[in-house]
Amino acid sequence: MRIGIIDFGTNTIRLDIFEVDGKNYSIIFDNAIFSHIVENTIGSSLSQDGIEYVIQAIEEQQAACRHYRCDRIECFSTASLRYIDNAADVIDQVAFRSGINIKMISGDEEALYDYRALKSVSSCESGVGCDLGGGSLQVFTFDRNGPIKSKSFPLGSSRMAKEYVSGAIPTMKEAEAINQRVKNELFSAGFVPSKEKLLAMGGTAKAIKRLYMLTVKKEGAISADELSAMLEVICRHPDEALDLFSDVEPKRAHTLAPGLAVLLSLVEYMQCPEMEVYPVGVREGFLEALLESPSEQPQDLLGYILGLI
Repeated sequence: MRIGIIDFGTNTIRLDIFEVDGKNYSIIFDNAIFSHIVENTIGSSLSQDGIEYVIQAIEEQQAACRHYRCDRIECFSTASLRYIDNAADVIDQVAFRSGINIKMISGDEEALYDYRALKSVSSCESGVGCDLGGGSLQVFTFDRNGPIKSKSFPLGSSRMAKEYVSGAIPTMKEAEAINQRVKNELFSAGFVPSKEKLLAMGGTAKAIKRLYMLTVKKEGAISADELSAMLEVICRHPDEALDLFSDVEPKRAHTLAPGLAVLLSLVEYMQCPEMEVYPVGVREGFLEALLESPSEQPQDLLGYILGLI
């Protein structure tokens, strides 16, 4: 069975097509289209131009699902719609134009999906988990029984870049402002330092890990001191940093440093000795939950009726 899962995020609208055999699965196709949610948000609403871009991107991912003859297509949104006043209108327009019904998942649901994905690749019985996207930072603590405390914060890399960074790369002062904002939000939410490893997911965390391996040429976890040193070098040498980002992660060149500032703030506040980055995320957790409670019909009703899937 093939299942296409479209993750409608603030940075990207990403499609993973999974080949599923019982409880086992593997990704046979992966594609990301930048969603440009932050740039097209006016006030607290997504503009009509932004909605049109989203519809176009989802229809492109839908076409890929049809090409791969998916048996089922599912689409969910995270912070991309969580902080948008006209989320219902976006969902209605996407459904009318494409037949795809977007499921808005809550911060608690996202934390549970993230936890499930982490447990599939990590043997850690307790720690701090996070999923940093463009619009939000999902933070949760967990033990062997599951998530203990979780919260979604509007502290995504794109959002922080828009709110705090005046140029292409944050200054030290701007990075410190992001740092204080993150720590204030964590304190207000009642998080207490755990002194355990941070298990990080999301595109920004994976990009930081690639940058770390390229420059430090070392695998494994990144220490708190190394994260701090990376951010300081980037902020103090913005031109060189931007050139490096443009080569390594051109589509994240303007959001990578703000994202690093967010992750460093989390590490410092929770007193984590190091950060380990994992190549999984909410999509894998969503799939595992989906396989436990399959629906009776495909999401793409129009394609199903027309015999396209």
